[in-house]
Amino acid sequence: MIVELAPRCLTWDDVDPAQHFFDSASAPKAVRSLGAARKVPSPSDDPELRDWSWSEGRPWADAMSQALAEHYGRWAVGWRWAHDEGDFDGGPVGNWCCAPHSITTPEETLTRVVAALREWRE
Repeated sequence: MIVELAPRCLTWDDVDPAQHFFDSASAPKAVRSLGAARKVPSPSDDPELRDWSWSEGRPWADAMSQALAEHYGRWAVGWRWAHDEGDFDGGPVGNWCCAPHSITTPEETLTRVVAALREWRE
């Protein structure tokens, strides 16, 4: 785990909406413009999905977190702070879980990223 991408390491100054502009309406276009959006991995049908998750899925989600943080600011890394046992469990986000459960087609995956980002911001 890259500590800078872990949402539990965020401070209020990192996430305070009054200090960080976010236009929810432009989020779909912004997310799809990021380099990581052009590299959504294909989910594996392999019974060893856990291996795919660690070798392709999680690194892609980390790259998307990095791209979102560079675009919006550090606050955006919270988009993956999922309920239950997600990438970063124990958080408020229900639109993203983890790579094996959230990465499907590129379009559907990016739609989930946008929904999770918006949910995190709310």
